[in-house]
Amino acid sequence: MHLGFALFKYFPFGGLQRDMLAIARACVARGHQVSVFCGGWEGDQPGDITVVEVPVRGITNHARDAAFARALPEAAEPYSLDLLVGFNKMPGLDVYYAADSCFAEKIFQERSWYYRFLPRARCYQQMEQAVFGSTAKTRSLLISEPEMAVYQKYYHTPASRLRLLPPGIRRDRVMPDDYPQRRASFRNAQGWGDTDRIVLFVGSGFRTKGLDRALRAFAAQHAAGMATRLLILGKDKSAQFENLANGLGIADQVAFLGGVDNVSDYLWSADVLLHPAYRENTGTVLLEAMVAGLPVVTTDACGYAHYVSDEKMGEVVANPVDQQLLNAALGRVLSQPAAQWRERGQHFSRTADIYDMPVRAAELLENWG
Repeated sequence: MHLGFALFKYFPFGGLQRDMLAIARACVARGHQVSVFCGGWEGDQPGDITVVEVPVRGITNHARDAAFARALPEAAEPYSLDLLVGFNKMPGLDVYYAADSCFAEKIFQERSWYYRFLPRARCYQQMEQAVFGSTAKTRSLLISEPEMAVYQKYYHTPASRLRLLPPGIRRDRVMPDDYPQRRASFRNAQGWGDTDRIVLFVGSGFRTKGLDRALRAFAAQHAAGMATRLLILGKDKSAQFENLANGLGIADQVAFLGGVDNVSDYLWSADVLLHPAYRENTGTVLLEAMVAGLPVVTTDACGYAHYVSDEKMGEVVANPVDQQLLNAALGRVLSQPAAQWRERGQHFSRTADIYDMPVRAAELLENWG
């Protein structure tokens, strides 16, 4: 089959973008041809996948996204696609990969009433309606069971058009056999002492993923002598968070590292992953930390937070978050022996069904093609 994958923008450190590329490569490995249509591509382009950049204009993000959706059919027409698979919501898709949470839930439950009438909200809700509306034809691959129910609540989407995928994390996150040596070498190269407590925050989209909460929780533990340094991995505008760190008196202990390629080294070498998200469809990084032997402090807003509770790999704080409870949860995790987290992480990495999403997605696309 010739599959078309469509998304508004590709950049190398986004979770949605990583999922798209993993599914594309799984399809190519099974003998299919994949062409990716996007409004822009940052970074190296894969040699085994065709990348088609569709030029669009617009003053705002939603205007550019709407322009891409309008231009996509003409851009894809010469390629004689068997299936058009979207990784953002837009009209005309055969299949949608639902990495994003329900926009209708956001505007009706989390924002004031007038927000839903703004051009941005109207644009994205119309595109969501085109995918999940009860009379639409698009089938969806979902990666969060709770989010499936949310979509059906607002759009009454027939269950026959929805399929749930397992998680799909990279096996290179798993704690290696030479973990002690890798950890010691990396920490030494960073100038961290044996007793330094390193708190890790990973994710692009700082506001949604709760970086403000993370900074306050770290500040409380640093003041108590429980945490040494907070490392922030991810691509986003950081000015307001740098100002917050400065106001909290922790600017010298906080490092904004941007997107990095060697995330595994940080997962193996830190002491806790702090991910206090306001809203997160899944939270793949939670599972990546767990198989790396790294405990997690997160919120129940993450679709994968139940893995943390089920495997006793950290603490899950209920939303809406009480900052004092989050601070206390981080302190408790940091105070417990590291060996127990590593043992539980090893067990989880060996026994959990968390690696096969790209292949399962490719199988479903074959059945639907």
